[in-house]
Amino acid sequence: MANPVVLLLMVVLLAALIAGHGVLVTLPRLVLSQLGIFWRTFGAVAGVAAAPDGEPATPAYFRVTALRDLRAAWWDGLDEHTRLMSDAERFMDRCVGIFARSSRHGARWGQRFLAVVLAPVLVVTMTAVVLTATALSLLPLLFSLLFWALCCALWTLWWVMWAAVERAGRALRHGPAPCPYTDCGRTVVRPVRLCPRCGARHGALTPNRYGALHHRCRCGTRLPAVLGVRRLAASCPHCRNPLPTGYERARVVVLVGGPREQRSGVHRQGLTELGAPPGSEPPLVRLGRTPLLWYDPADDAYRNQESVARLEVLGRADGLLLVVDDPAAHSIAVHAVTRVLHVVSALPARRRPRRLALLYTRAAQGDDMAVRAELEAADGGHLLRALDATSIPVRCVPAFSLAGLPQWLAGTHGTPALGGSIAPPPVPCPGGVAVRLPRHRVARHSLLVAQLAGFLAVPLVLALLQAGLLPPHAFLGLPSAYDKWRHPLTGSVHQVDLMVAANRDWPGLSVSYAAPGHPPSAALPGHAGYWSVTGSPEKNDWLRVDFGMPLPLSEVSVDFDPDTIEGPFSLSADVEGQVGARTVWEFNSGKWHSRRTGGGQYSIGKTYGYDIPYQHTVDSIRIGLRSLLDKGQAKKLRLREFNIRWTSSDALRLHPVEGGRLRIENTTARDLAIVVRPPLLPAGWHARLVGRPPRVLRAEDTYEARWRITAPSGATGRIPIAYAVDAGEDGHTVTSRCLALLTAVGRTESLC
Repeated sequence: MANPVVLLLMVVLLAALIAGHGVLVTLPRLVLSQLGIFWRTFGAVAGVAAAPDGEPATPAYFRVTALRDLRAAWWDGLDEHTRLMSDAERFMDRCVGIFARSSRHGARWGQRFLAVVLAPVLVVTMTAVVLTATALSLLPLLFSLLFWALCCALWTLWWVMWAAVERAGRALRHGPAPCPYTDCGRTVVRPVRLCPRCGARHGALTPNRYGALHHRCRCGTRLPAVLGVRRLAASCPHCRNPLPTGYERARVVVLVGGPREQRSGVHRQGLTELGAPPGSEPPLVRLGRTPLLWYDPADDAYRNQESVARLEVLGRADGLLLVVDDPAAHSIAVHAVTRVLHVVSALPARRRPRRLALLYTRAAQGDDMAVRAELEAADGGHLLRALDATSIPVRCVPAFSLAGLPQWLAGTHGTPALGGSIAPPPVPCPGGVAVRLPRHRVARHSLLVAQLAGFLAVPLVLALLQAGLLPPHAFLGLPSAYDKWRHPLTGSVHQVDLMVAANRDWPGLSVSYAAPGHPPSAALPGHAGYWSVTGSPEKNDWLRVDFGMPLPLSEVSVDFDPDTIEGPFSLSADVEGQVGARTVWEFNSGKWHSRRTGGGQYSIGKTYGYDIPYQHTVDSIRIGLRSLLDKGQAKKLRLREFNIRWTSSDALRLHPVEGGRLRIENTTARDLAIVVRPPLLPAGWHARLVGRPPRVLRAEDTYEARWRITAPSGATGRIPIAYAVDAGEDGHTVTSRCLALLTAVGRTESLC
């Protein structure tokens, strides 16, 4: 008998080991295994089983596959729970065996005793572990089911909308049409569309279980299901031959008669008169704006009533040409015509041919009455009476008199011998294309994110930070720090073209000379035309842009029409910055704009414009015309466009409002130190700030700065005003700028 104290200590130690193993090992393994199952199910590439209808497309994920994946992930998780619980039981057995064998006496009795005593501990521990793991797994599953239901509802609405569009388009377009190939002729309700990448045949490119607006081929190519379907190569679903473009709009004329050899001559003659070479396959001819299908069934299609009834092209024909060589009742041609008339009479009225023509090969010439008289004389009156009984307009024509007959049968107005065969598009050969297994990246990953959001808080918080949905000061200022890292102040500065906002009041434009019809305003951005000095009596012409007040500029850009520049190395502009009449800066270097030549290369030395960096404050810019090599070239120049830019930051958004006020908006998700500068005004105008602006503008907050603006006596019209606000952060300072037009009574028009 073992020592009771030692046995008690052994039981307590084993119970602690089993409980600790369950909490510290089994529970994390259960959660991690569930996460692994979700990752393998929704995050990895998954093959798609063959569709039951043979369609080589991937089913829509939320409509077909998502619920199956959720069910598989849940049952795989339960199987993993069972396996891990078995591992915990084996761990207890190993621990009991080791402690029992360590005792010298009563090893077998001690092992049984420990197993009986520790069994409740194992059951309680495993029950708690399984319940905890199930609770942790059940919440993500419910969240994913709700997300799937929402996506399914949205997908259904999306599908209903595009299905209605597709049905409406199909109703407005032409209905089913016969296959134009003579060895087929079956009705094509919906042609098979070929994947341009792998050549797979898609027979159901419509809004269905494979997608609403697009289908995804098994090679990974997105194929349109509503808009743009007709741009894909098409083939007949019955004979697999490529279908020509416009086959569904063709008027159909069918030749009816005896054996194929008797109809072949008429068929060749008709193709020749329609402008297509004899033997064209398919016999589809472009005649005017409407194609014409000159159809002669293959083989002996009229040999019995069953073969005639299988000719679906008869139900889509606009006209029938009946070729008869012998009008006797026992002749093969008359039997063929009779069988066709039986099939036509059984068709609905809307699907019957609209015109019939009887070609009597023994009649050499004559009109309709003459041919009818010859048929009556040859005991063909029964045939005429059968044709007239159909209540369809009938013509009787002699042999070799097809001029205009196919057009009449088809109901078109084309001109004979001016048509042309419509060749089918070539069948794409996908040779060597690597087929990729499809993956619903967006759909599968969205469900994976839904699962992980229920397990982990960190991915969810990161997603909210990325979307900017958290308050700036939440989580100890984490959103503010994240926004500062993503959008530094130095990255918010960009150049703004002031001339884009030019109007008739600002800026002032003056020139030394302007050719008639080519004022300087035509060279402003967005304006058509150019400024020209053709015919000027001066030697050095110029264009001056007057801002009305000093502005801090960063770049001046000048572009001429390249066709007006002759010779290489032509310097065609002299740009000066002025304060009043005093020149403070002249152009000396800049980035040249070279004219593009053939082959995508640049012509060396021939420039038509400049980007001139400029860091001065001036109240006007003067653009002078000159040329170093050819003094007369300046008279030929055409100033196509000029741009004057300054730098501004979009960290602060400035909105001029009435009364000279300025609304300052912090567009970032963090606090910024601001300094409101006095506005720039023309001479004689004064502005005094009312109140004290804040030193710090809170994240996504707005402040309105107010000035008391004094106009000089007698001031009229509108004058420019330039606002500037500095934003600072961690030693970096940027400036946001904005222009506006102001009247003496305080009316403001923003030019930002």
